[in-house]
Amino acid sequence: MAKVLQVKEDLEVKKSEFIVKARYKLNTLSLKFITSLIAGLKRSDEVDEEYVFKVTEFKELTGLHRKDIYKAVELSLKEILSKPLKIEIDEDKFLMVNWVSSAYYEDGRVSFLIDKRLRPYLIEAQKKFLKYKLENILPLKSGYSIRMYEILKDYYNTQSRYGNKVEKIIEVAKLREMLEIPKSYRFNNIKIQVLEKSKQELKEHTDIIFDYEEIKTGRKVTHLKFTIQLNPKKLKEQEQEVKEYLKSFKTFTDYLRKNWAGNLKFFFAGKDVTSGKELFFGIDNKGLLYSATGAEFVNYNAIESKEKYIKFYKVFKNSQLWQDLLENQTNLVDIKT
Repeated sequence: MAKVLQVKEDLEVKKSEFIVKARYKLNTLSLKFITSLIAGLKRSDEVDEEYVFKVTEFKELTGLHRKDIYKAVELSLKEILSKPLKIEIDEDKFLMVNWVSSAYYEDGRVSFLIDKRLRPYLIEAQKKFLKYKLENILPLKSGYSIRMYEILKDYYNTQSRYGNKVEKIIEVAKLREMLEIPKSYRFNNIKIQVLEKSKQELKEHTDIIFDYEEIKTGRKVTHLKFTIQLNPKKLKEQEQEVKEYLKSFKTFTDYLRKNWAGNLKFFFAGKDVTSGKELFFGIDNKGLLYSATGAEFVNYNAIESKEKYIKFYKVFKNSQLWQDLLENQTNLVDIKT
């Protein structure tokens, strides 16, 4: 049975680090197609699940006003099927695979089947993966900007704490490889077409911004030192959101239940300073709290849940942990239970 994907801006994209750092190059529309597809995947989907896109819905989502949208979609499908990605699994192991094994168009809908070898990297739980809102990449006009966003966002998410800046040195040759930049591009071409364009687009549309410094070996630029941070423009919007949900105990609990209840994710992780145990807290479908320590789960009743909600409200109101919630991250902090 085919699964019709409801593509929305606030969908969360999850990509394994294997995918983020894989070698591939697609045009902008193709990247948005694939990323929107990934955002709609679920671990509970069948192995041979067929996924369906409504072309008109995708047109509205991406803001395309082209009369030849169906032709553009056809060209994008050809590209997706003709340009495989290379996933570096290990030092001497890699996977070359197409994003989809087939694509079928009928009555304004495009249906996809995913290659079974690629599926684990798109759906199965990974130890390391990138998360971001789909709305970040939809306005971007350059395929390179989308790829740069994902690469830099991944570094930022894994290394940042409470919104601090992150510095990362990337070898130019490695960047060329991941983005499959043409060999004919000299560094000046990369600077103009990839770095400067991405820098401007990310600043205008996404939740992160970056700057970079050229590092030379002799006369040649061999490495780039990136400085990545939250976009002040987006941060201001987030701070306004924080004021709203932290203004009272009720708005705080309503926010948590709306965004975290029943999704089998932990919104808070703490290390008990007394016992040394790591506790992870989540919310069930009824809005009640539960905690996990290793394989051991504890469910709290209504009274116990309220007591802990009050504690969490005090902690979040008087700390910078709200940034973790807004970015959908769960970072370990010291607590006293």
